[in-house]
Amino acid sequence: MSTTVLYFLPTTSADTSPLPRVISRLTTIYNPSLLQNWSLKQRLFRSTAAGSSDPTATKPRDSRCLQIISLPGHPQDSYAVITPAEQPTATQSPTATAAATVISIPIGPSTDELNQLLLTRLTSLWQPRQSYSVVDGLGYQVGDFRMRVGEVRQGIGGSQLVRGVAIEIALTSQRDDRVESREETEQMIMSFFEELGLTGAKTFLSDREHGDFQDVRLWCRMLTLKS
Repeated sequence: MSTTVLYFLPTTSADTSPLPRVISRLTTIYNPSLLQNWSLKQRLFRSTAAGSSDPTATKPRDSRCLQIISLPGHPQDSYAVITPAEQPTATQSPTATAAATVISIPIGPSTDELNQLLLTRLTSLWQPRQSYSVVDGLGYQVGDFRMRVGEVRQGIGGSQLVRGVAIEIALTSQRDDRVESREETEQMIMSFFEELGLTGAKTFLSDREHGDFQDVRLWCRMLTLKS
């Protein structure tokens, strides 16, 4: 099992993606080995007043989020993730509120049928919101560090907007065995990232009280906070 830290580096203008800068810094400082490309797909829904446990809820922070997401490293499954209302901000502990519920779904007809059901039959309970994706993301290896880098795009089809760059950094299990705690491992990852000199990135750490589906929870927290 690897320890993972996720970063999001937002775009500074509508016409400029941070990706070339990330790749330039990474290849100059670390000279990494290339790994296989990767992709991500996510569709976000928010609960309506009818679908909320609080029928008077009117603000986004009062509603629950439902995400249908497929991730790198999980070729067989997609995930349905329901996030309770009042989730923590990027600077708060991920354990500040109740944890999200994560359900695995086989990739293929089951995932397609769930998306179709939400878009056609359950719109009174779940309102479709924006979708995010990463296409042709890049993978790198630097010693014991594995990295995934890719543009996060909002929208479906041709009308997509680049919102920023996601950077996932993990330490392999072999390296983790030589480190005393997850906190120490995360600090090693953050020190590795700081060497890149990429200012303005938001940092997302694992939920220490909920050990299952850590990478799924990390990505969903990042994509929910972008909504």
